[in-house]
Amino acid sequence: MVPSATTQASRSAATPFISAGTVEYSPGLIGDLYLPQSGGNRGVIVLVHAGGFYTGSRHEVAAYATPVMDQIDRGFAVLNIDYRLTSGGRNQFPAAVADVSAAIDWTRTAGPNYGVNPATVIVAGHSAGGTLAALIGLGANNPGSPRGTTSPVDGWIAISGIYDLRAAGVPQLQQRLWLGQNASAEAIEAASAVTLADAGDAPGYIVHGVQDPIVPVDQGFGLFVTTWLTGKNPWLDLVSSSDCNGHVPTCAMNTGYLNIWIDQLAR
Repeated sequence: MVPSATTQASRSAATPFISAGTVEYSPGLIGDLYLPQSGGNRGVIVLVHAGGFYTGSRHEVAAYATPVMDQIDRGFAVLNIDYRLTSGGRNQFPAAVADVSAAIDWTRTAGPNYGVNPATVIVAGHSAGGTLAALIGLGANNPGSPRGTTSPVDGWIAISGIYDLRAAGVPQLQQRLWLGQNASAEAIEAASAVTLADAGDAPGYIVHGVQDPIVPVDQGFGLFVTTWLTGKNPWLDLVSSSDCNGHVPTCAMNTGYLNIWIDQLAR
């Protein structure tokens, strides 16, 4: 667990993030690829956007993911992806999980052809994207995981996500849209990242605003406790800044600790 601190000055405040181009990481699914600008070529972060599983796109990156995007100045490529959104009963769980998995596989197999070094692969996301990042990070070595059999990640960053859909206070709109109006108890459990945690998982970094008005902070803290009990020693940044502790806590998250955590993975 780490204390919150004021975020470092953002690169994007002065210089916009400019991608090297788009890639089709799976049929019909697009991602913007950002190559490292300095710091070598140390690894890749697959970035998953927010939107409650039914809206949002990769184009909103500056609004919620600046601390992740800033890693392009620390030697990391970023693959910022779109994925299938739920609409009219289509593309429900686990479609988006499969899409993020496909992006991980693309990074490892095709990424080197685009200048990407897949020596360290991290998945990161905010809100719905945080839910997906946790499912990917915790599900790789679980035979019953909705993640499937795609290659594992080396670490995961989950920001403001829903990790236990069985808990009271979970936004019911997202649950019904993603899992279906009459989702079974088995489906709800399968979509809850906390049910996948074990000692063989990749390490995680969890960020949550203490006054998040959409997803209760208990979701982030509960995921931390569950993964900590497996012995994996996750890092938790509970953001309590009066300026930034809601559903988008990235403007006040402890970027210094995030950088340390990422550096440990990329050794």
